[in-house]
Amino acid sequence: MMSLSSATEYARGMIDDGRLPNADAANVEIIRMMGVRIIEGSIPQQVRKALSAGVKANRIGRIPKKGLLPEAFFHPNAKDEALEQRERVARSSIEAIRKVCGTSPMIVEGK
Repeated sequence: MMSLSSATEYARGMIDDGRLPNADAANVEIIRMMGVRIIEGSIPQQVRKALSAGVKANRIGRIPKKGLLPEAFFHPNAKDEALEQRERVARSSIEAIRKVCGTSPMIVEGK
């Protein structure tokens, strides 16, 4: 797996060499090189269209956002890693909420 900066530089080189037609194809290749990309915010519509096309072509996979679990795009061989990273991000979000609210780590059932 590559870091985002390494994958981006490599993809730029692929565009310059003519191995990739455009930046839309590069976004899919960057995710394939990184293995997993967790999306915690919004992404531009053009990028989302390119990633959706990559999912439809079975070049990458997608796990949709659910509650505190963020959306993830992943290389087809890295689905387990994507699930683990999503869980890690959700746990981190829960811990941050817990610290702000000042609650104990134990879950208390209401009556």
